[in-house]
Amino acid sequence: MTFYVANLASALPAQFPTSGRYSSMGIAYNFSMALFGGTTPFIVQGLIEATHNDMAPAYYLMGTSIVGAIGIYFLRESARRPLPGSMPSVDTEAEARELVATQDNNPLIDLDGMPFLEDLAFENTARPSLR
Repeated sequence: MTFYVANLASALPAQFPTSGRYSSMGIAYNFSMALFGGTTPFIVQGLIEATHNDMAPAYYLMGTSIVGAIGIYFLRESARRPLPGSMPSVDTEAEARELVATQDNNPLIDLDGMPFLEDLAFENTARPSLR
């Protein structure tokens, strides 16, 4: 349980773009909880009755943990990069200048997932000129 909960808060949000993160996380979490959490007592009881082995729940837990570990191995690495669809954050003006200068060639920044380009085009045409 600790292995699951410890990784959930940091791993799950990084898998979905900002625009649909809350809905995507809710659907993924609740579907998996309904499928596995809700049926676990029935599966465990069925395993005990089918195998006549009181250790069957432990084997079930080990098997699902192995499947979870394999899934975590294939998660995309999100360390030191902004979440998909989020703007990168900087602490100083120098970092901001470096980010702007290298953003086109930086593999850690996904400009295609950021919705700000369309917003800027709209803002520039919607506002009257100050000149």
